[in-house]
Amino acid sequence: MGKFSIRTVFAYDWPLAVAGMERIAGDACAIDLVGVYRTPGELVAALDSVDCDIALVDYAIRGDTQMDGLALFEWLRRMRPSVGIVALVGNEAPVILRSILAQGGASLVSKFDEVGHIVTAIHSSYSGGRYLSPLVRRALDELADRDQPQAKLSTREIEVIRLYLDGVPIKTIAQRLNKGKQTVSAQKISAMRKLGVTNDIELVQRAAGLGFGGAKAVSRGVDIGPAIEVAGRERCR
Repeated sequence: MGKFSIRTVFAYDWPLAVAGMERIAGDACAIDLVGVYRTPGELVAALDSVDCDIALVDYAIRGDTQMDGLALFEWLRRMRPSVGIVALVGNEAPVILRSILAQGGASLVSKFDEVGHIVTAIHSSYSGGRYLSPLVRRALDELADRDQPQAKLSTREIEVIRLYLDGVPIKTIAQRLNKGKQTVSAQKISAMRKLGVTNDIELVQRAAGLGFGGAKAVSRGVDIGPAIEVAGRERCR
């Protein structure tokens, strides 16, 4: 009988994190790290030829394709349904975490939790379960406590608002999500209507209250908080 192992691919664009995951996999005898990729494009291309059981993916990974964040997880669910997903998350808004879960099945591990939770999540996902690390669960519980029915945004509306609050222009959002500009504008308008806001200043304030507090945006030069910069201003990197 062959040795039991969970074939895992890892997508993360920080070399230090890659080295750390290689160490974790080496210490956890059942995890076989069969591929490491630095961009969404590398991961997508590799899955045409690499057999794996689990995809361990950084939600915030950026790279050479239009497909990142929720769009990448949606692609994995649709095109590689047999592959379990473990998403690594940092300071993402709680509504983003909930949106990932709404896509179905993914386990979520906060980068600020102990690394052992990564191993637990991989085993849980391999067995068909879903694991939420302690900080992820706490963030979701806090969101549920302050949630309001009218704030129930769709997965795509959340992604559009997240990018918009990060200072990404509507045209660029449309390109990144492979959608028409009018479609993206309509999704933004729909989200604003559900949130009960009529302008960008109100949008930033309302979104911050729902857990988008890490967004890099302010509304047209009006400073509304230390976690939010000027809305409509081009993002500096």
